[in-house]
Amino acid sequence: MNLQFKELQKEDIKEVILLINEAYRGEKKDKAWTTESHILDGIRVNENMMEEILEEKETKTYIAKVDNKIVGTIQAKLDGESIHIGLFAVDTKSQASGIGKKLLEFAENSSSKLWQKSTFLIEVISTRTELMQYYIRRGYQNTNSFIEFPKSEHWTPNTNEELKLLVLKKTI
Repeated sequence: MNLQFKELQKEDIKEVILLINEAYRGEKKDKAWTTESHILDGIRVNENMMEEILEEKETKTYIAKVDNKIVGTIQAKLDGESIHIGLFAVDTKSQASGIGKKLLEFAENSSSKLWQKSTFLIEVISTRTELMQYYIRRGYQNTNSFIEFPKSEHWTPNTNEELKLLVLKKTI
């Protein structure tokens, strides 16, 4: 597997939107263990959102490519004394192949070097225990700190559960 990492460019946006929306909101029947479709309806990102992200200062969005096809994406954003990790997605057909682990390590190492920070934060929907376990295996720790789930015109909860985000933290 010829895995390469690079920064997101404008010409990558459409392909990345498809990847993110499929990974986050794809049907559970597609066996994407990262899907939130059983919790949320709607899209995760659109073209305007991605273009705004691309223009944000102190934000780096990286993509992973195999054979010139985008198979993963992740965002690192400077947030005070820490780096916030988000928009982390791997193509549903490429999950469980090690791409996510390598992409996360790349984003952590690159952004830590760039901004001279060693603390990372990531937020996970508190009911997504399998996702929390993934990050714990990658060195993140449960902070037992919760934040309100963001509201958006682009998605709506489809569950009666109260949605909260659990903050996970890692220091390298």
